[in-house]
Amino acid sequence: MHDRALQALQEYFGYDAFRLHQSDVIDRTMAGKSSLVIMPTGGGKSLCYQLPAVLLDGLTIVVSPLIALMQDQVAALQASGIAAEALNSACEPGEEAQIRQGVEQGRLKLLYVSPERAVSPGFLSWIAHQKVAQVAIDEAHCVSVWGNDFRPEYTRLNALIERFPGIPVAALTATADSATRHDILQQLALPDCEVFLSSFERKNIQVDVLPAQNRIRVMLRFLESHSRECGIVYCLSRKSTEQVAEKLRQAGYAARHYHAAMGSEERKAVQDSFQRDEVQIICATIAFGMGIDKPNIRWIVHYNLPKNIESYYQEIGRAGRDGDPAEALLFAGYGDMRTLAQFIDDGDSHPDFKALQHAKLSRMWEYTQATSCRTKFILGYFGEHRERNCGHCDHCLNPPRSFDGTVIAQKALSACYWLQQQVGANMLIDVLRGSSSREVISRGFDQIKTYGAGQDIDWKSWRHYITQLIDRGYLAIDYTRHNAIILTELSRPVLKGEVSVQLCEPQEVDFKAKQLNTPAIEDYDTALFTKLKELRREISEQDDVKPFTIFSDASLKDMARIKPGTVSALMDVSGVGSYKRDKYGAAFLACIRDNVPEAERSLGSGKVVKETTPRVVDDFAIAGVSDTHLETLQLFGQGLSVAEIAAQRGLTAQTIARHLYRLKLNGEAVDLDPLISPEQISYIQGLWKALDKPARIKPVYDEADEAVDYEQIRYAVSLLRKQAEPTCAE
Repeated sequence: MHDRALQALQEYFGYDAFRLHQSDVIDRTMAGKSSLVIMPTGGGKSLCYQLPAVLLDGLTIVVSPLIALMQDQVAALQASGIAAEALNSACEPGEEAQIRQGVEQGRLKLLYVSPERAVSPGFLSWIAHQKVAQVAIDEAHCVSVWGNDFRPEYTRLNALIERFPGIPVAALTATADSATRHDILQQLALPDCEVFLSSFERKNIQVDVLPAQNRIRVMLRFLESHSRECGIVYCLSRKSTEQVAEKLRQAGYAARHYHAAMGSEERKAVQDSFQRDEVQIICATIAFGMGIDKPNIRWIVHYNLPKNIESYYQEIGRAGRDGDPAEALLFAGYGDMRTLAQFIDDGDSHPDFKALQHAKLSRMWEYTQATSCRTKFILGYFGEHRERNCGHCDHCLNPPRSFDGTVIAQKALSACYWLQQQVGANMLIDVLRGSSSREVISRGFDQIKTYGAGQDIDWKSWRHYITQLIDRGYLAIDYTRHNAIILTELSRPVLKGEVSVQLCEPQEVDFKAKQLNTPAIEDYDTALFTKLKELRREISEQDDVKPFTIFSDASLKDMARIKPGTVSALMDVSGVGSYKRDKYGAAFLACIRDNVPEAERSLGSGKVVKETTPRVVDDFAIAGVSDTHLETLQLFGQGLSVAEIAAQRGLTAQTIARHLYRLKLNGEAVDLDPLISPEQISYIQGLWKALDKPARIKPVYDEADEAVDYEQIRYAVSLLRKQAEPTCAE
């Protein structure tokens, strides 16, 4: 069974080895046993149920909370040659009927459903009569009231599980502390369930936390090292998403906002443009996040404080899903802390739940104020403890220099007291520094006891220390009185000398100078990588799919490093399986041959050998037909249109057209009149001859100026060459 799993891993997903606990989980599933899988975002949770789905005889039901996430995963599976569909509220009645028919006929391997659909009486009654081999529950933390995304529908999933006694269940999540894990097991009541807990550490993500000052200016400086990379800015309010997006657009970035008040079509358009790399930056509320399965997000910025560590860690996990280095920047301001606390108080939840949310918010704040390794703080929160530091957070990369700042704190608190808690931070600093400004003198502030007590400290450093005192709760901002700085319950012990205060020296963050110590694909040909990305974009537009479903950036970088010159060498590239090799291999190999000298191309197994004879690239070679082509032929013979066949099979119309062209070239009785006219055939064939009969499609396509598409050119030229082939004598 292990050998079969490894073979399927290579064939469908293009990988040579399993990661973390994937192999153990898959072995249990194949043995008919259930598992609770806690694995970080980007760690390969989905593979734990997707690969068994390929091997098991029957249907895998996947419960997933967001439509966008379902659609992305279904598209990625279909791009790998795996029959998958999703049933959700976005389905038209005809589309849902076709999907149900696919299940009933045993053609589908995976069916994604929402939790609401999964527990509905109609679905339960229908699915009970199907051949179900596995149930997977994604984002399983939603089942627990202790989790950060509790959804009542998840607590009723037992109704689905109980319909299939003896069927393995895989519950999966990226963020669950010990209380949440215990609650998941209790709520789902999974028999003989083993827990697989991988490390929560995300080694490829560099983490920075900065005070919430000059956020736009700091963010623009941060983006200088990510100028062409896509990312997400998470904001607390809908208004701030729009304002931040506008500021970024003014700075020259392709940025859009996203929040729940937008219409569904507008939200979908923004999300689709982001996933197609047409938009670089999304400024969003937390309404945007779980549904994103885009592997090449390189950075995350939290413009405001997240409500808890689970949300924060899940959201930064949107970056670096391909394993390449990524960066997460969090702006921490005590004002956000107060706002979030007010949200909790104003809610209509049970007092016990409010107390839990306040406790989680406090831990989030403590994380931002930590002076040691931030990753160790988060790992400890999730119950994973260790001694060594991570090496990829701001405190590890640039350790803060702390000192006893009790005297500085006492001067600031005393000045606040003598100013009767009526001035803002700037005036407070002016008084401490002994400013002789007109306002200070006119208001008599030069007469107070602490006037000039901090003149030995420069203005910028004072601002840094005041911010720290606010952030740590020794001072506060009264937003109802023009942002006046006020004392708190923590102030008195400091003023009386009963408590010491540790402060950190001001440090300028140099984002460009930071080096993340993490494994990554290195030494790849950046020019070739750019060419491969351009080709991927062209194919994605032709096939109407998202670019990363073809090949991820990580695969293209690996391709640009290996520089495969043969099909065998292409299989050495991470993420290239048999299906994608057959579907896209010729195009990507041709791109490499066009841009890489023969001596630099790999022939496979890591060997780079100069080819003694040029390899012929022939886009017009007539390939044979397979079962997938014959299935299209059968449906076409039943009178279904190209669009209807595409919808029923879950493929694009272009793919179905490609099938029909190939069937015709192989002698099948296929009427191609709806796809290509005699005039178009004649035009293409004449153009090909005029260009001296190239072996590639692209020269003809370029010369035609998009008057005809790739598949029409392929068919017309292949037909002409076939007609010109000599026939054998009787």
